[in-house]
Amino acid sequence: MLKLLIICNQPETAAQYRLAAEKLGADCKVAEDVREMKQTMRGRPFHGLILDVLTAVRASLNDKITLQEVSEIYPTLRVRWDTEAGRIRGIFIGRRIDKQNPLGDFIDTYCRTRPARICRENPRYRIHFNVLLSKEQTFCETTAERAVSLDISRGGCFFISTRDWQDTGAAWVRFLDISDPTPVKVTIRRRCHWGKTLQMPGIGVEFCEIGAKQLEEICQHFDKNR
Repeated sequence: MLKLLIICNQPETAAQYRLAAEKLGADCKVAEDVREMKQTMRGRPFHGLILDVLTAVRASLNDKITLQEVSEIYPTLRVRWDTEAGRIRGIFIGRRIDKQNPLGDFIDTYCRTRPARICRENPRYRIHFNVLLSKEQTFCETTAERAVSLDISRGGCFFISTRDWQDTGAAWVRFLDISDPTPVKVTIRRRCHWGKTLQMPGIGVEFCEIGAKQLEEICQHFDKNR
């Protein structure tokens, strides 16, 4: 069965989201805040997240960062309950969504098509590595984009980028601040387009093919930034 996690600190609104999702065949859990979200996710697989916009806006800075991190792992629909119309309004940042049926489109297009995942927490560190980003495995430095990491963990990172990554599933990255600059293959999990959202533009990625020594050298910087 499709499994969704709803993050919403307004019980009545959360109940509306849950009812709508269950009518579409989803099994839902509800978390009121990030702390409860982490507890609920521990060891449980989910296909996607439903994030109440007001809950996200009122979250602390650290909680906002955590919400950004999990949205790089799971498809995340940001929603609000339109009391006057009696329906859900929603957006999926960086993706097209049916405005008339955002929840149904989200579930059918982005959740049912992939297996449920368990979130394995990797602490994030705000370390700004200088990198070259390429859409091509052949990695031509003259066409690669000069970019920088916003934050990073053992499993992946977020790169600030103004390029269009909409139809790109993978990229290759050269970390210029480590001794081995061999391109690292990454899978793109999240896209934030420049000028379309009130967020840093770029891509959230998961390390796919990275050398053990490269990862070890990257992780050596974590202790300096605790």
